[in-house]
Amino acid sequence: MEYGECEGIIIRQTKALKGRRMILLFTDRYGKISAGTSISEKGKGKSALATRPFTLGRYRLASSRGYANITGAETVHSYYAFGEDYDKFVNASLILEFTGKTLPEAAPAPDIYALLRTCFDLLEKRKRNFGAVSVTYMIKILQLSGVFPEAENFRYDELLSSLSFDIVNILVYLMENPPERIGGLALDEDKSDELLRLIIRYAEQHLDVGPLKSNPFNQ
Repeated sequence: MEYGECEGIIIRQTKALKGRRMILLFTDRYGKISAGTSISEKGKGKSALATRPFTLGRYRLASSRGYANITGAETVHSYYAFGEDYDKFVNASLILEFTGKTLPEAAPAPDIYALLRTCFDLLEKRKRNFGAVSVTYMIKILQLSGVFPEAENFRYDELLSSLSFDIVNILVYLMENPPERIGGLALDEDKSDELLRLIIRYAEQHLDVGPLKSNPFNQ
């Protein structure tokens, strides 16, 4: 694949040989890609910050022997607030891990990219009940993946068939409305935690994601 300039959000990075790092990057143009880089993360410049998780940046990509390589980077926005609150950090990590595990490699997914940006913006501004953002994001991904049933078919699913009337109503609301309308829903933390537990279990059963390391209920 031929690469060029794109916008993206860092999902994770790992150290490689000779000071290089491997970056898992979710981009607006190419979808999820793995790319190597020699850009140092130790400095305080825009390039260094742009290769760290929870960063939205502009990236210059080049192809080298069939692999992607990040040759330049500039920070557009750093979600530094995620690191200032433990619960917010856990939910942001869950969203990124879920994104990384559910998306195929090198398959453009502009709708999911826009959804991730929206939910990160919501999470950054939110003062409490961060799980409401996580569960909304995961529900939308399950819907876009085509594995989540319509409400009238809940009774055919072992997990969904036993839900209380209140939880079903909340779930349907989240399914039918954009994430920006979370604030208009009277959803307390107990209800959002119950839903998040459910959706994580559902995703682990119906998608090939395996156990999620960022599952807040395993912390």
